Amino acid sequence: MRIYYEKTDDALRAGALHDAAYALLRRVLSEDFGVASADIRKTPEGKPYLADGRVRFSLSHTKGLVCCALSADGEVGIDSERIRPVSLRAAERVCTERELRDIRASEDPESRFLVYWTLKESISKKRGVGLRENFRQYEILWDGEQPVCEGHKLQIQKTDGFLIAAAE
Repeated sequence: MRIYYEKTDDALRAGALHDAAYALLRRVLSEDFGVASADIRKTPEGKPYLADGRVRFSLSHTKGLVCCALSADGEVGIDSERIRPVSLRAAERVCTERELRDIRASEDPESRFLVYWTLKESISKKRGVGLRENFRQYEILWDGEQPVCEGHKLQIQKTDGFLIAAAE
């Protein structure tokens, strides 16, 4: 799996961010994967894919950043979030009891929850279901600084005020 990202103007609205994410994808497909003309389609659930299936990808955008994950080996999912204050109320709806204990024990519970959220959303995007399923079914554990979730290989990185999480 390869991850690509680029910062964007904070003033871009959702439609322009969407377009910027697809522009990044098309550039990467052409330059790094040799796909000059990408026939992009969507599953009935809305997950985009290449018609020829040679490369699988996932896209994400948030105010100030667009990113994509690509793999020739299997499904991928990516999510990005600007690091910012968040409400912990959602944590009880999307995190397991073990994850909640980890969040509460953290020096910065809001930031820790945002890490879990971003990882869980990357898994759901890999599966092609987005926000339509119960995130509590994914329990994320930690091997040092490395997130671990059964059936998924996870990555998380912080860069320039953003979190980028990917699942394959």
